[in-house]
Amino acid sequence: MISLENLTKQYGATAVVDGVSMVIERNSITVIVGTSGSGKSTLLRMINRLVEPTRGRVLIDGADTTGEPAHLLRRRIGYVIQGYGLFPHRTVAENIATVPRLLGWDEARIRIRVAWLLSVFQIVPGAFAQAITHKLSGVHQQLVGAPREIDF
Repeated sequence: MISLENLTKQYGATAVVDGVSMVIERNSITVIVGTSGSGKSTLLRMINRLVEPTRGRVLIDGADTTGEPAHLLRRRIGYVIQGYGLFPHRTVAENIATVPRLLGWDEARIRIRVAWLLSVFQIVPGAFAQAITHKLSGVHQQLVGAPREIDF
């Protein structure tokens, strides 16, 4: 569970995120909607500690994220960026396997995890899993980006 408590980010006198409090339950889908420049990306970056809040707290399963080095937090929690962030020369399966490989998982465990994520996100395995990502539509690239960011 992710809890935001009065989360605020100011740049000078301007608050780009102002006192946001919410709870995001585990295994749920949450959508943040707003106009361009309304603070959506800044809010997500504060959750992942790419941007430090001016005030407020982010808690994951009750633990304040400031108690953990930011790079370790980012290995546990991710989000899909608008630009997809895929490696264009890699296949769908290879993109999804990126984080487990960086974490040093053995190949058998990686194959199992990739197959599981493909099924959870209802991405048909087989030919699609072997497709090169730069040849996919934007919607399909977004779909591939989501399982790559799942908590490991």
